[in-house]
Amino acid sequence: MKWHIIRHADKEKGDFYSPVLRHQNMPISKKGHTEAQKLLSYFEGRPVNRIYVSQYLRTSQTIEYVAQNAGLFSIVDSRLNEIDIGLTDGLSDQELQQKFPDVWNAFQARDRDFKFPEGESGEEALSRIESFFNEMLQNNEDIVLVSHDGLIRLMMCFLLGLPVYRRWEFQVDTCGIMEIECDPAHAGWKICRFNQKCV
Repeated sequence: MKWHIIRHADKEKGDFYSPVLRHQNMPISKKGHTEAQKLLSYFEGRPVNRIYVSQYLRTSQTIEYVAQNAGLFSIVDSRLNEIDIGLTDGLSDQELQQKFPDVWNAFQARDRDFKFPEGESGEEALSRIESFFNEMLQNNEDIVLVSHDGLIRLMMCFLLGLPVYRRWEFQVDTCGIMEIECDPAHAGWKICRFNQKCV
């Protein structure tokens, strides 16, 4: 059983606020479409049973070419949404420091978990990941899931048994691919690749 975890492609800049999601819901950019098309060659010959995406438009757009080629429809799962940064969404560093100094200090220290005002903590977002992983493990399928930078970095913490505040140590590029394989003999996961880009 192999899973491919992909960060969404490059996104448009501008105001795409969604009241449903409470955050910006940007589509992928022209560059993003180019990145997404390159995923076709990567998945050529690789089995994919199902595709899961977050509620954000850019995730389904990222995998659309692969889904069409495989004859699959993307399944939306809110557990793959980006970490909810609450009232800090759209703030500059200076504004964040002025309005929410405790959050700013915790973000700078990166030595403990913290909760975004009217948003989530790292541990709360991690609980979504654990729920998704545990459910999908029961299906024993090769899947693709398209998510977001922060959540994928948390997935790495989950897989490696690291505290959530160490997520800042990982870099995930747009359309970066992580491949993991279930190791039933040791009741764990093997990370086969991380942040691979298609060229």
